[in-house]
Amino acid sequence: MDAVLLHRSRGVTALELLFVVAVLALLASLAAPSFASLQRAAALSAAANQLVWSLQQARSSAILQGVPTTLCLSADAVSCVGSRNADARGWLVFQQQPGRAAGDIDAATPRLRNVRLPTRVTVNGSRAAVTYWPAARAGTTSTFDLCVSGTSVGRSVVISQTGRPRVATEAVACNR
Repeated sequence: MDAVLLHRSRGVTALELLFVVAVLALLASLAAPSFASLQRAAALSAAANQLVWSLQQARSSAILQGVPTTLCLSADAVSCVGSRNADARGWLVFQQQPGRAAGDIDAATPRLRNVRLPTRVTVNGSRAAVTYWPAARAGTTSTFDLCVSGTSVGRSVVISQTGRPRVATEAVACNR
């Protein structure tokens, strides 16, 4: 008699297994939109943090090396974008070569940093390039907007008159 009871309690029926799988599928379908939103927010945060770090690197490089250092937006990871509102897929940080205009870069120019943004993330700015000078003097303000394609909310990185970058607390309206 005990052997019969042990045999019955060993497994689950197909109906019970089907019910558990249905409940798990329902929970997964409810969590998927929240997970996608979380991924977009994480991509924006990572891109904003990389941009702030790159700007700080350019600023400190200019002061330590005594050479003007530029961060410019780039669509192809090779050259700088031509206009200030052009969508870029990343940016370049490089030391300015003597006799060249700000943002003027060629294949021989050594790069300090080359950043490609994650898929669907773009950046544009109020200026296509920001140059930091060796002397500690006032510079030009700028704002870079980071957006995820297909969404309406993004992040901004604001550069103050003194060259200090920060991530803005207010959300950016991305209309792309």
